Amino acid sequence: MKILAIRLARLGDIVLLLPALSSLKQALPGAHLSFLTGHRCAPIAEMCPAIDEVISIDRVAMRDGPAWKALRGMSRLVRRIRREHFDLVVDFHGFRETNLLTWLSGAAVRIGMKRDRAPYLGFCFNRAPAPEDKSLHVAEMFQRVVQAAVAPARAPDFAGSAIAIPQDLKQWAAGAASAAPRLALYVDAPVPERIWPPASFAAVADFASANFAANVMVISGKSGTDLAQKVLAASRNPGRLKLFTDVTIPQMTALIASAQLLVSNDTGPMHIGPAAGVPTLGLFSVGYPEHFRPIGSGSRFLRGSSIENIAVTEVTAAAGEMWPVRKL
Repeated sequence: MKILAIRLARLGDIVLLLPALSSLKQALPGAHLSFLTGHRCAPIAEMCPAIDEVISIDRVAMRDGPAWKALRGMSRLVRRIRREHFDLVVDFHGFRETNLLTWLSGAAVRIGMKRDRAPYLGFCFNRAPAPEDKSLHVAEMFQRVVQAAVAPARAPDFAGSAIAIPQDLKQWAAGAASAAPRLALYVDAPVPERIWPPASFAAVADFASANFAANVMVISGKSGTDLAQKVLAASRNPGRLKLFTDVTIPQMTALIASAQLLVSNDTGPMHIGPAAGVPTLGLFSVGYPEHFRPIGSGSRFLRGSSIENIAVTEVTAAAGEMWPVRKL
């Protein structure tokens, strides 16, 4: 049996989808699972043991480039998908373009998520949709889609089985930072409203160094280099900190997986911790923890009316309670 799952979204959404894809694969033993996603998220999908093949597209180039290039790219994609003769296509994205792609696949069974208050092209499917439920966590909603496709499906596993770190990446991460125990801090975010102050992160780093004998990995995207440097500058013990501001998604995943605890702003990399089996403390302000909190054994979140209102003492108290969750 050949299955195609579709989700074209941000890193966090893709990581939260991986447990549901694992459930889908386990419900259909022996099936070949292909996953269509954006090219930026393809590296994390390639680390999921449940996925046999990743098909990636550059949505931004299609959207912002010449129309003829977008049409040519879409035509090639449709031809490729039709050649695969998929038996089941599951649209986890729920946009009109993914609805149409599901229909054009020609699969015998076509099912998808029907987004709340959004267009839905019902003619593209031949099974009842899974209506989006805004009261559920995103990962739980993805599981509802799987249950609609292959009910009954096993409940998702958030205990670290969604991602497998290749041995070469484990070795790289082991040598890239100081020895365990390690604390990972993800200090970046797409918007300022989701960025906890660098001085506060520095205080948590100093607390972990003093109380856990932890070495601290300060991680950000390349555009967040200044934030990471501010954390280092504000630390009273900068020798215990190492900055990682220009790493690939697989390298970042391996670093986080090597930690005993991840403390992160509300952004995509926060979800890598639970997927890799690392207890994770998420820091929220304008986001929705009801939908996007870190899910996993021992994971928690804190929320402030503004991100600055989350006190350092709240974070260090939570970190102190969470640290023993993962044995060294």
